[in-house]
Amino acid sequence: MEERYLRVREEFERYYASFDPDTERLVKLLDEQVWEAPVKYSYEKKALMHELLCRECKVHLFEKSSFFFEISSGRERFTWGGLQSLAGSYLHEKTSSLWLNLYGKEMEKDREEGFLYGWNNPVGFDHHCPNYEVILNKGLSGIIKEAQRMLAQQTDARKKAFYESVIKSNRALIALQHRFETEAIKLAEESKDEIKIAHYKKIAAAAARVPEYPAESFYEGLCAILFYRECASSIEGLGISTFALLDRMLEPLYQADLKAGRITEKEARDLLCDLLLYTDGRFDVHNSFHETSTTIELGGCDENGNAVYNDVTRLVMEAVMTVRSVNTKINLRISKKHPQEYLEKIAQIQLANLPTIMMHNDDVLIPARIRQGQQMEDVCRYVGCGCHEVVLAGSEVCTRADTWINMPRLLLAFMEKQSVMPNGAEDFEAFLQAYVQEVKAYHEYVAAAKNKYEALWCEYDPYPLYSSTFPDSLSKGLDVTEGGAGYNTTMFSMLGTATMLDSLYTVKTLVFEQKRLTMQQFVQILKDNYDGNEVLRQQIIHQIPKYGNNIEEVNQFAAKVLSDLSKVSGQENARGGRYMPAFYPHDIFRPMGELTGATPDGRKAKVPLSRGASPSEFVQTDSPVSLLLSLENIDFTEYADSFCAELTLPQLPEGEKGREILLAIIKVFLQAGGSSLQLNMLDKDILIRAKEDPEMHKNVCVRVCGYSALFVTLAESVQNEVIARAVR
Repeated sequence: MEERYLRVREEFERYYASFDPDTERLVKLLDEQVWEAPVKYSYEKKALMHELLCRECKVHLFEKSSFFFEISSGRERFTWGGLQSLAGSYLHEKTSSLWLNLYGKEMEKDREEGFLYGWNNPVGFDHHCPNYEVILNKGLSGIIKEAQRMLAQQTDARKKAFYESVIKSNRALIALQHRFETEAIKLAEESKDEIKIAHYKKIAAAAARVPEYPAESFYEGLCAILFYRECASSIEGLGISTFALLDRMLEPLYQADLKAGRITEKEARDLLCDLLLYTDGRFDVHNSFHETSTTIELGGCDENGNAVYNDVTRLVMEAVMTVRSVNTKINLRISKKHPQEYLEKIAQIQLANLPTIMMHNDDVLIPARIRQGQQMEDVCRYVGCGCHEVVLAGSEVCTRADTWINMPRLLLAFMEKQSVMPNGAEDFEAFLQAYVQEVKAYHEYVAAAKNKYEALWCEYDPYPLYSSTFPDSLSKGLDVTEGGAGYNTTMFSMLGTATMLDSLYTVKTLVFEQKRLTMQQFVQILKDNYDGNEVLRQQIIHQIPKYGNNIEEVNQFAAKVLSDLSKVSGQENARGGRYMPAFYPHDIFRPMGELTGATPDGRKAKVPLSRGASPSEFVQTDSPVSLLLSLENIDFTEYADSFCAELTLPQLPEGEKGREILLAIIKVFLQAGGSSLQLNMLDKDILIRAKEDPEMHKNVCVRVCGYSALFVTLAESVQNEVIARAVR
C-alpha cells in the first residue's frame, strides 16, 4: 500500500481510538429543549432535534482525508447510525415502551422457541437508501424550494407541519455543512504549512457548496454523498447503509472533470481509496470485527436495460485492490449483457483473496421486482443495502433484515402436529400443501403483529429529513414512516432453505414412499437427536439424494417447494404497501440452528442451518458447477430479494488459469438463472494455522455471510463454522 494511503489509515485509526461521541451532553440537551416542547406533530419534534444536534454536535476535519463528515452526535465508534446513534434515535428510545417493547413482548415466546429471530422492532430502522441523485442534482436548497412550493398550496394542518419540518430539518443540515466550512477556514488560517493550507481551503470550498447546492465536480459529488450518509443518518437515527450506485451517479461528473482538466485518474482513485479507508478505519477491521453495514453498488443497467460499466466502475474496483478494503461491501450487478472486462475485474479481485464482493444478477432481480408491480425506471436503481438485500434507491422504503422465520423449526412443529392427528395427510402432496399453509398462517401472524405497531411509527419516530429526498414523499405530503415513499414494502426472511428442502424430501422418501417410518416414529427419533439411530442417520445423509448435486428429481422438487412458498406473502403492511417473499440468511443461520432440534435431513440438534440458496454444509457436492446447475429449475424471479448462493472453493492461482475458472463459474451462474452469488476461496489448513497463530495470519480474509472479515478477528464459533464449510 502506498505511503499516502497508510497515512490516511493511520490518522483514522488514531482519531477513532479515543473518539468521544458526546452522548451524555447531547441527550441532556434533548431532554431539556425537545422532549417537552409544545408541538402538536411528531415531525415538528424531530425537526427540533435536527436543529439542536446540527447546532451542538462537534465537527472534526482530518488532515489527510479530503472529506468533511465526522461529527460527535451520540453515535459510538463501532456503529453506523440508526438506533446505535443514541442522540439521533432519541425519540425511539423515549417512546420504546409505547410500541417497540410491546411488539417485543408479543414475539418473545416465538424467539425463545426458535421459530423467529429478531429484535423489539416491528419495522426496520436500518438498511435504507436516500435518493442521492436528488441530493446531487438539486441539492438541499432544491428540496427546500419544493417543500416551500407544496406548503404554499397546503391547507391540511398535518401536511403543513410535515412540510415545515422538512424545511427546518434541511436548513439545519445546511447549517451543519457550513460549520465544516468555518472549521476548514479556521484551520487553514492557523496553519503555516502550504500543503495543509491548500488541503483545508479545498475542503472549505466544497463545504461552502454541497450538499446545499448541486454537485459540480466528482470531488463535490463524493463529499455530498459521504456527508449525507454519515451526518443525516446520525441525526435522523436511521441506518443509511449504502453509498449506492457510485458509478452511475458520478460518471458524468468525472468525465466533465477530465475534459476540463480539473482531475486526473490518479486523483479520482485517491478519493475513492479515502472513502474505503474510512470504513475500515472507523470500525477497526484490522484488529477486531464489527458489522459496518456499508455498501457500494456497481454495474447494473440504466432504465433502458443497457449495461452499466464505466470508468468510475473500474476506478472503484481498482481502489478496492489498492487499499485491500475489507468491509465496505462491494455489490456488483452483473448480467449476460455485461462486457468481459467487467467480469474479469471481478475475477481479479476474487483471486487476490478479497472476498469483499458479491454479485447480484440483473437478469433475475429486475424481473423479480417488476413482477411485484414496480416500474423499470425505479427497479434499474436497485442496490444491495446493508449486506446484499435489495432496495430501490430513492423510491422504496423496505423494512427488512430485522425478522427471520425458521423454516426447519416450523417443519418440526408441523410434523409433531401431524403425528398426533387421527387423520394425517394421506400422501406427501397433501402433507406439503398443509405445511405451506402452516407457513402462510405463521407469516400472517407475524405480519399482523408487525402491522399493529408499525402503524405507530410516524407518531413516535418520523423521518422528515430522510423523507425529503423522496419525490413521492414531498408530492404526497407524507413521511416515509406513514407511506410517503413510492414503494412501501416489507420483507421478513424465511431461513434454512436446504435444511428444509432435504428434510421434506426425506419425509417424502421414508414416511410416504418407502413407509419405513411412521410420522410418530420419525418425530420421536428427531426428539431423541438420533440417539440409538446413528445407522439411520448415516443412511439418510448418504443414501437419500440431497439438494445441490444437480439431481433432476431433487431439482424439480426444490423448484416446486420454493415456488409454493413464494406465495405465502402479499399481505398489506401498515404503510399501505405489501409484504414480499424473501429467503435472506445473513448470519442468522448459526443462532437459529442452536435453537433448532434435529431435522429429518440428518442434521443433529444445535448445528447451524443451511445458508441462503447453498446446500447444507455436511452435503458433499460433486463440483461448483453441480451446485449452480441445481439452481436452474428454480424460478428466482418469484423472490423479490437477494436469494444468495455461496460457493466455497479451494484457493485458485492468480494467473490466467484461475481467472478462466472463475469466469466460467460466473457464466454458469448467469446461465442457470441464480439470484445472487458470493465466493469464498479457502485453504482449510491455512485457516487452522491462523486460528492457532493469529499473529502470523493477520491478513487472511474470508466471506462470512453478507460481509467479509479478517479471519483472526472473528469469534471462535464463527471461525469453526467457516473452517467446517465443505469445498463447493
